[in-house]
Amino acid sequence: MLKLLLHVAWVDGEVDQHEVQMVLGLGRSWTVPEGALQALLAKVKEGKRPGEPGWALLKTRADDALTARALVLADGKVRPEESALLKKVAAALG
Repeated sequence: MLKLLLHVAWVDGEVDQHEVQMVLGLGRSWTVPEGALQALLAKVKEGKRPGEPGWALLKTRADDALTARALVLADGKVRPEESALLKKVAAALG
């Protein structure tokens, strides 16, 4: 799920502090080990594209996948590429 959120945060080419804080908070609430969480964020902060999320797995965590929408809105701007990615998430959820 964090890969999805990082993918969403990165899709516009920048990950701002609001998005980082949201991903950190969610990762911690989902008890993701801190080291793994920091490693994922470090890659994104270095400008590296995060790996593709497991699109088929989204159906098993549909409620969590909906946090992607909130993440898109976190920086107060919705860009076309973010909107397109949200449509892909919706399609994956069926």
